[in-house]
Amino acid sequence: MLGRAWRCQCPRCGIGALYYKDVRMFKNCPECGLSYYPESGFYLGGMILNYIITVWIIIAVYLISLLLPDFLPWSINVRILLWMAFTVALSLLFWRHTRSLWLALNYWVEPHDIESSSSGS
Repeated sequence: MLGRAWRCQCPRCGIGALYYKDVRMFKNCPECGLSYYPESGFYLGGMILNYIITVWIIIAVYLISLLLPDFLPWSINVRILLWMAFTVALSLLFWRHTRSLWLALNYWVEPHDIESSSSGS
């Protein structure tokens, strides 16, 4: 399940792609038809995962940088700008993978089939 999430593939079949462009997701899996948008606001959890992962990495890099105080001889303002740019870049880098991970975790906890969701009424 985690491998499929890392490769941004469908959590059910493992064949269908989640994205057809850099940040545009399919509405359903092109192979098995699994809905990638089970409900409105579904990917809020993915955004929270993205935030948590980004913050942990930023904190770890910051703590390591405290061990090397004279590594970058730049002013504090330049360092703050670099930290901000690094944080934004890191968050954008993980954006696709955290959405994919959130979908995979949801499918792992609550797997659903096409037959049961289409014949619900």
